[in-house]
Order: sequence, then C-alpha cells, then structure tokens
Amino acid sequence: MSSGVHARGDGSFGRSAGTQTLKGAGLLAIAVVIGIVLLHTAPANITTVSAAPSVVPTTKAPKAPKTPKTTVTTAAPLASTTTAPQPHPVGQVKVAVANGSGVAGLAGRIRAQLNSAGYNTSVQALNAPAPVAATTIYYIAGFEPDAAAIATGQLSLPATVIKLMPTPTPVPASTIAGVDVLVIAGTDIGGVTTATTEAPAGNTIAPSPTISSKSPTTTVKAHTTTTVHTTTTVHATTTSR
Repeated sequence: MSSGVHARGDGSFGRSAGTQTLKGAGLLAIAVVIGIVLLHTAPANITTVSAAPSVVPTTKAPKAPKTPKTTVTTAAPLASTTTAPQPHPVGQVKVAVANGSGVAGLAGRIRAQLNSAGYNTSVQALNAPAPVAATTIYYIAGFEPDAAAIATGQLSLPATVIKLMPTPTPVPASTIAGVDVLVIAGTDIGGVTTATTEAPAGNTIAPSPTISSKSPTTTVKAHTTTTVHTTTTVHATTTSR
C-alpha cells in the first residue's frame, strides 16, 4: 500500500476486491463461451493443396524406320509394231521429168526409163527454168517412199536427193498437175542414163526396145550400049547385068 493510504477497518476494501475478482472471472467465462461459439459457427475453410509430383518423361523417341531398298527392274522395250510406209504400185505413181542439165534429150531418156519400169509418165518431158548441178527428186505428201525408190532403184542416187515438194513448185504448177513425183535432172547424171526410145505422149506402157537394122545392099549392074555402024547403017543395041 502506498504511504499515507490506509484501508478502512470496516472491511469495504475486501468486499471491493472480491467483487472485482468475480467480475473478471465472469468476463473471462463469457469470453471463453463466445470463443467456443465462434469456433463452432465459423465456416470450415480448409484448403488442401496437393502438389502433383513432377514427372519427367524418360521415354526415348522411336527410331526412324529404315527405308526399304527398292529394286527397279527396267523392262525391255516392246518391239515396235509400226510398219514403215511402203511405195505405191508403180502404175499408181505419176512422175514428171524436167531437164536442168543442159544435155539435150536427158529428160526424155529418164522419162522413157521410168516408163519402162511401169511408172505413169503421161506428162511430157519438161525443161527446168534454170540449169541445176545436182539432181533433185520432189514428192508430194504420202509419196516419199516412191521418190526414194526412183532415186535409189532407177537413177542410182542416194535417198538424200529427195525433198518435199515446195511452194511454189520448181516448174510451173500448171505443167505438173496431178504429179506425185517430180525429177529435176541435173548435170550430175547428164551422161549416166541409158539411151532408149522415148515413150510417145500419154503412153504409160513400156515402149518396145529399139531394133537395130542394117540397110540392104543393092547391086546395080551397068548397062553397056554398043552401036555398030555399017554401010547399010544397021543399029544394034546390047544390054548386060
């Protein structure tokens, strides 16, 4: 107790201390009750956090499949079944011959030679507009084999001398109407062809060969006339063979 303060002797101090103690106990009890009530009435917010274990994949990437080896078998090429174009029958091939060699009668001789082989040579022998050094054989479409046959088989020339008929034609078109093959004879064959009798105009049949004949020998006997004069003047005539 502090100096100078004295408790009353009537016991009021003791009563006051007891009252305060009871009040404190009551407040404490109330606080406990409130705490219990709050504990039971408060929502149970329990959060459970479950950490998933970290899984590190250990699977290895699959190996790439091996590419199988491919064996390529090359088949032998099939034999071609395409038939090369064949020449027409000679009688169906109309041929014209023009002379570009400067050698007189050359076109006529070639025309006769082709006529003998059976070709249609109804077109008269022609003259080329200008001299040519190399023989050329022109053909219309579809008659290339025939031009080659004439070059190699009739005139003994290589197949390289044949050419497709140009426009304009090497000779006036009006002179070779309907012609399938045109031969322009050059100086290279000026003295090669065989001399034969030329076929007459329009003839497509081989001409007969020229027949060589000798002229018969004629013996002429001289006639001698003798005149004898006599005094009687008698005239006598004598003929001898």
